[in-house]
Amino acid sequence: MLRVLPTRYTSALPDLRRLLLDLGLVPAEEGEGWAVLDSRSGRVRLRSAEKGSARDGTTVFGVEIRDPAEFARRTAQDGGQAALEETPAGARVRITGPDGFEFLAEPTAHAGRYTDADPDLTVRLEWHTPDLERAAAALAAIGGRPRPHSMLGPGESREFTAKNGGVLAAVRDAATSVSLAFEYAGPAKELQPRLALAGWRMDTEAGRTRDAESAARSVPETETGREEQEASLSPGRSGGVVRVTVPLPDGSAVTILTTGGPERARMR
Repeated sequence: MLRVLPTRYTSALPDLRRLLLDLGLVPAEEGEGWAVLDSRSGRVRLRSAEKGSARDGTTVFGVEIRDPAEFARRTAQDGGQAALEETPAGARVRITGPDGFEFLAEPTAHAGRYTDADPDLTVRLEWHTPDLERAAAALAAIGGRPRPHSMLGPGESREFTAKNGGVLAAVRDAATSVSLAFEYAGPAKELQPRLALAGWRMDTEAGRTRDAESAARSVPETETGREEQEASLSPGRSGGVVRVTVPLPDGSAVTILTTGGPERARMR
């Protein structure tokens, strides 16, 4: 078993919780200063943080597993660095990446999928790293299933689906960090009015991957070539991504990536 479970620290827990509900997640577990919300594909854990603290607005990389000992054995067998740890709460596994980045695989008995959650929404957890290939190898070693097509393009990311829900992505970057995002398999023009109606302010960027830019430059400047170039850069086409960013009171933001239409099958 492998399921994406990021932990997001925030001084604006009620606001972030409401945003995730408006996005289509559903409550799973809640307590004083914390909550776990489920999507159809992946879960998100929220924890309160003091406003302005180092943790406020940050995301911790994490996954859920079934059997820590077996998970550690398989990860090591597949070339990953996994250490079984005993804690008062039970066993867990610490994974160490090539850039020194560490994250935890925590055991869970939760196996359900929430049918009330938006079927088009997927939790996406990104590991930003200067060592893209070796980080990707670490995600493959824990059981990530390689995607044939990455949202950001093969030159920028290596992306994996988790068997029990969510997307894990190694993203090329100058420094190591973690970010939480979501993937929406429907068109942005449907998502944006829904969020606006709920009172959220959004920044929207229609972009393209660097690989799509290179492909566009290689298309001849004929009438047909211009049509092909415009198609390759359009949101909802291969190589086109719309980023919808919702700012939060804690100074952070939540980003939703969508390509719409033709990408739907790839994102599920």
